[in-house]
Amino acid sequence: MEHSGKFIVLEGPDGSGKTTQIARIETYLRERGADFISTREPGGVQVAEKIRSVILDVDNAMSGLTECLLYAAARREHLMQKVIPALEQGKIVICDRYVMSSLSYQGYGRELGEAVLDINKRAINVDGVEYWPSMNIYLDVTPEVGLQRIHAKHAGREINRLDLEAEDFHRRVREGYLKLMAEYEGQFTMIDASRNEEAVFADIKGVLEKLIF
Repeated sequence: MEHSGKFIVLEGPDGSGKTTQIARIETYLRERGADFISTREPGGVQVAEKIRSVILDVDNAMSGLTECLLYAAARREHLMQKVIPALEQGKIVICDRYVMSSLSYQGYGRELGEAVLDINKRAINVDGVEYWPSMNIYLDVTPEVGLQRIHAKHAGREINRLDLEAEDFHRRVREGYLKLMAEYEGQFTMIDASRNEEAVFADIKGVLEKLIF
């Protein structure tokens, strides 16, 4: 990639605390005077946000392949309209989910296998260049912990279509992440997200210090 920016993605199963930690990262980067944007998948730009509403609506039934294609479509537009321009300006891009989410959720969770990688390699290839993150920070929790957090009365988050999947689905997703970490060694930093917010963020801050500062 011909740019001077850093592309950092937070990954993890549902209930791993990504949203909470991204808010902490934003505060930290502001305090350090960093030039950054914070964004999310699916979403981040208008067309991708509209696709997000379709994918996550609890009333929308769809096949695993349809889900995969919708994520990839949202990803490409988000990448082209928002991520690449920011990277070319030398900005740090903090993103909630990216390709590894699809490989875990659709590849392993939906059991679509290699087709998901093929589709996503097309989605992230722009002018012959594949855009992969500088680092995936993976927040690890078991399905039991993650689902308990999601469904807690004080969770303060909207329950989406994927949240309502059976525990076996979420177990396959986590197992997928663990396999991907071995396969894509060097592209992941794993953090135990079952601990309190402060402990998790302390580890994340250590990763950011090395990557950025």
